[in-house]
Amino acid sequence: MTIVAHVPNLFDRSRFQGKVTFVETPEQAVSLRPSLVLVDLDRCEDTSGFRLDDATVIGFGPHVDTALHRKASEIGYDEILARSVFFRRLPELLANNEPT
Repeated sequence: MTIVAHVPNLFDRSRFQGKVTFVETPEQAVSLRPSLVLVDLDRCEDTSGFRLDDATVIGFGPHVDTALHRKASEIGYDEILARSVFFRRLPELLANNEPT
C-alpha cells in the first residue's frame, strides 16, 4: 500500500515518521497509485485534484474553517478532520494502511 500526503509545512511533515511519500501536485499523487491520500486542505490550492477514485482520501484543516471542510465533503473526500484530530489519529491512520 502506498500512502501519499500533500503537506507543505515542514514541521507537520516531521510528524509522519517517514511512512508516506510527500507530493506537491495531484499529478504526482496519481502517478504513485496510492491507497491512501492525506491532504492539508488549508495549504492546498487544488483540493479537487487530490480526490482519487481508487484511494481513500482524508483531508484535514482548521476546525473553524467549516467552508473548507464542506467543500472537501462536496468534492467527495472520504473523511475530513480538524487538524488536531487528524494529528491525534495519525498513528492509527498510518498503521491501518501499512503494507502487509
